[in-house]
Amino acid sequence: MIRKSLLPALCLLLLLFSACKKNNPSVEQGVDLELTTTEQQKVLADNSFSFKLLKKVSADASFNDNLMISPLSVSFAMAMANNGSAGQTFTDINSTMNFNGFTPDQVNNYYNKLITGLPKVDPGTILKVANSVWYTQTLPVLPQFTQTNSTLYQAKVQSVDFGAAATKDMMNQWVSDQTNGKIPNLVDKTDALDVMYLINALYFKGTWDNRFNPASTHQQAFYLANNNTIQTDFMSGVVHYNSYINNDVHVFELPYNNKKFNMVIIMPITTTVQSLVSTLDSAKWQSLTSQLHANNGNLNIPKFKFSYGLPLNNALIGLGMGNAFSPLANFTRISATGNLQITKVQHKTFIEVNEDGTEAAAATSVEIGVGAPAPTNNTIDRPFFFAIREVKTGLILFTGVLNNPLLAGN
Repeated sequence: MIRKSLLPALCLLLLLFSACKKNNPSVEQGVDLELTTTEQQKVLADNSFSFKLLKKVSADASFNDNLMISPLSVSFAMAMANNGSAGQTFTDINSTMNFNGFTPDQVNNYYNKLITGLPKVDPGTILKVANSVWYTQTLPVLPQFTQTNSTLYQAKVQSVDFGAAATKDMMNQWVSDQTNGKIPNLVDKTDALDVMYLINALYFKGTWDNRFNPASTHQQAFYLANNNTIQTDFMSGVVHYNSYINNDVHVFELPYNNKKFNMVIIMPITTTVQSLVSTLDSAKWQSLTSQLHANNGNLNIPKFKFSYGLPLNNALIGLGMGNAFSPLANFTRISATGNLQITKVQHKTFIEVNEDGTEAAAATSVEIGVGAPAPTNNTIDRPFFFAIREVKTGLILFTGVLNNPLLAGN
């Protein structure tokens, strides 16, 4: 009798649960980024900056090392700094960062939409965007500067003593917390003469739409740029992916859970990956990715895990932002006292690709101081370019180059 009396109640609960799922599709499907026409143009501008910065960093990098950057993380940090710039400094930052053609309000509101919207795109993917502003206790910071960054960039704002050793540890702990421990030491040291740090942290963890079976992982040859080979672990499996193959490049697109984010891999065949990156721009990217088509076959891809870090001073100065790093810099919208300039932009990243999916993180600090279709068998077994992007808008989150899957990076 008790069991019979429970059946109607259980049926009612199942019906209610089913109705809730239908009325709240975002519970499983997530919430797509809905961008205005202007904001979608800003995505294209951000992606253009991604290729521009990667090209500059790659040109100065070792021919054999892996590298990875998050231009989006750099953009978040520099956009916060730009809210304090004026005059020629403002003009140069806008030009370098591809903010030209957009008003400050449009830039700030666009990044606010990314900060609040990207984490909601896919409930099966972890994506965190965090910002912070740390300033010396003696700096009279203008309220408008902190209000804009705390409101639109959701930045943690805190006054500190940069002369105290504990300050560096406190900032690094904040970055580590936001990146799930993947970037534990962004700031090497602080100095009593430092006046401000603007920091962005970006964290991504997504599982493949079709996970690879660890039992199928095997050792296989990977061909290095110098024509030597190494034996490394390759994931292998019959999975759903998109591909485009011609005589010059092989392009693969691997979707993450729910197909809201994906990884794009471009493996050059007739040239080096360095040559590929040196010619990669928005037009070429669009041309290659627009020709991707569905594939369902065996794919062999190396497992890899590495960290990367570098100061971006030279790259940003080389792209036209020299004024912001010089005594001529104008950051009077941070503090009316003036005499402020960017002294260092530090960038660090982490990525791990395995059978389950991808974990990636990035952090950027801007230091401001006093002046001065049929089944196929495809193998990704030579150096390649990769990018992680959001599908609906096409926004690129991370870009990099894998030259050697055995290198752990710096």
